[in-house]
Amino acid sequence: MEQKTPFDLLDRDLQKWIFRKGWKDLLPIQKASVGPILKGEDDIIISASTASGKTEAAFLPAITYICKPSHKKGIRILYLSPLKALINDQYRRLDEMTSGMPLKVTPWHGDVSANRKEKVLRKPEGIILTTPESLESMLINHVNWLKEALSGLDFIIIDEFHAFIGTARGYQLQSQLHRIENLIGRTVVRIGISATFAEASGVISHLRPNSSRHCEVISLQGSGQDRLSVQIRGYEIKETIHNNALLSSNDAPLDIKQENMRFGQEFQPLAKDIFRLLRGSTNLVFCNSRFYTEAIAGVLQQLSEQTHVPNEFFPHHGSLSKDMRESLEYRLQMGKVPTTAICTATLELGIDISNVQSIAQIDPPTTVSSLRQRLGRSGRRDHLAVLRLFIPEYSGLSMPLCSTLSENTVLSIAMINLLLKRWYEPPYKREYAFSTLLQQTLSVISSYGSVSAFALYNLLCKTGPFSLCTPKLYAEFLKDLGNSDLIVQLNDGTLTLGLAGEQLVSDWSFYASFKTPDEYTIEADNKKIGTVPLTRSLEIDDVFLFAGRGWKVVFFSEERRLIGVKSSNAAAEPLMLYGSSGQIHDTIRQEMFKIYASGEIPAFLNKQAKINLASGIKAFKQLGLDKHYIINGPQGLAIFPWKGDCILRTLMLLLKKESIKATIWGSHLELGFTSLDTLKVSVFNLLDNKNIKPSDLVTRIRNLNLEKNDEYLSIDLKRQSYAHSKLDIDGAKEFLKLLYKELQNDPPSTNNQV
Repeated sequence: MEQKTPFDLLDRDLQKWIFRKGWKDLLPIQKASVGPILKGEDDIIISASTASGKTEAAFLPAITYICKPSHKKGIRILYLSPLKALINDQYRRLDEMTSGMPLKVTPWHGDVSANRKEKVLRKPEGIILTTPESLESMLINHVNWLKEALSGLDFIIIDEFHAFIGTARGYQLQSQLHRIENLIGRTVVRIGISATFAEASGVISHLRPNSSRHCEVISLQGSGQDRLSVQIRGYEIKETIHNNALLSSNDAPLDIKQENMRFGQEFQPLAKDIFRLLRGSTNLVFCNSRFYTEAIAGVLQQLSEQTHVPNEFFPHHGSLSKDMRESLEYRLQMGKVPTTAICTATLELGIDISNVQSIAQIDPPTTVSSLRQRLGRSGRRDHLAVLRLFIPEYSGLSMPLCSTLSENTVLSIAMINLLLKRWYEPPYKREYAFSTLLQQTLSVISSYGSVSAFALYNLLCKTGPFSLCTPKLYAEFLKDLGNSDLIVQLNDGTLTLGLAGEQLVSDWSFYASFKTPDEYTIEADNKKIGTVPLTRSLEIDDVFLFAGRGWKVVFFSEERRLIGVKSSNAAAEPLMLYGSSGQIHDTIRQEMFKIYASGEIPAFLNKQAKINLASGIKAFKQLGLDKHYIINGPQGLAIFPWKGDCILRTLMLLLKKESIKATIWGSHLELGFTSLDTLKVSVFNLLDNKNIKPSDLVTRIRNLNLEKNDEYLSIDLKRQSYAHSKLDIDGAKEFLKLLYKELQNDPPSTNNQV
């Protein structure tokens, strides 16, 4: 008897749909997924590049499975997505796929009408497509309905699974799925649809934490079907933006429109290249901040006006209205007219845009994984992905070392090298995630009215995703919630919502585990100079770039959302880094060192990028960074560990513990006003101290309310959480051993300056 092919195993109606679509055959990832999913036993991760057919790989066999004769009723497939736009897109595709079948497909999110949801509440069936936020609402407001509606659930499909890993929404989703299985009293097969990843074991543990259940990984990331065309375009930007102080103490508040115009003048060559290279086709241009997004889009629109051609360039970021975002998304999807979106990470995943000719990136991305995800939006038709990186470097007498070393260019090359080697950042280590634990604790209590502390701990921590939280720690955590009147204890010992808890849960924003960055006002001499969404930790004496000049923090208030500053001539980096995510990994910085040390110029650089890189390599050699970790730089002593952000951050805080004013600047630390003898004594003290606690290092950091519900937690819990996820004492001490050896045997001379 002839063995059946994966296509033969699919439902007849789905086979007809495939014929109608004109497919000659199933794609490799789809063939590989049919058998394992039809077994309906193991968890599965489907991992492949974008546009490889991953969604159909999950749904074709899953729909075939639920269409077999069965006594089961209710919702059979629960699909979860990080974006409403992706749900709308998948609904359109699934509705077409199942058009000839007696199978109901229902989208459920904030933009879906109440009438449509009411139909599902009356008669739950088929497939439901939703977000973690809408699922949270169901768990709170319709828990009894969920218990009945999901009693016959066969599959939970999580789309863009990699986007959830290591995030507040990821922990929320893990908790929700665990609560659902606890609610219906059985385990349900989970299918994660993911972009390519570096380490399978870490990803598996995020799909079902605290479990030994088998998970099969179906991955075709090494198939070599995709081709990549890449170029780094370099630019030299003179120091005018730093020399021209926009604001003195007697000036009016910063005019953002004027600042955008100044920015546009600085970046005219870059914008003109985007206009010349991308106009007439469909493209996505990613920026690392909303400020850059608006400024670049503004310059491109001006160029369109000046050349008397229709504008094809439009901004897309989270601050725009829903109508403006969806209008651009629809234009991209239709593909009838050339369109280039200048965007933040908002278009990194989600809607299906089939005809994107190229991807562009302004400034280096922060992670290789993010670059890979963005690149996956291109090359869907001919498997040729086109990537252009527009990388400016700054020049001038007072430029910091990272500009002298052309770090933007080298970081971009390092990421492309690692991308070509198929290296991606491993999944984040498990975190305490107290903010999301608070949300889930209140959500469970709200669902049932009152719950014992013991039951909460067992559900959420002991068997759930918050496994780092010990019984003692959870008791402290519950005490914090009680102090904030989020929960109160009843006479029978169970916990119920307090008045503040009821108010919090009743607000629709409670369903989201993530926060919108708080807007902080920046004041100098009691005058407002601007606002900034703060997404990073900040402390007194930190220096940052804003409005074209340096500012030193002299006052900080979380309660008033206020940053008090005074003018500073010290080198500084912009504070407006919202829109970017992730942190630089050790492997990336080590790859940067290899690039500098080899002195090789890659072929994918244009003329100016080659000049910038050659200049950076020359400075690297002149400074002796091929032989030394520490040098005498323009601002004083500078340390180059060639380690990731976690270790850099830890080194900075360790040195500050020894009263050394260390500042992170790109890949290195600036010490400033520190003698070699002082540094040597400090490093010796740090290595000699065996009892440095991570939480002790963060005592000077003022704003630890980094996650949505952190304001309700004690400072001790916040410090413990920050230290666990943001610091690496062991890694920092390993480097300090190397540094101390160099300080003893080969201290920096005064002649290794550029």
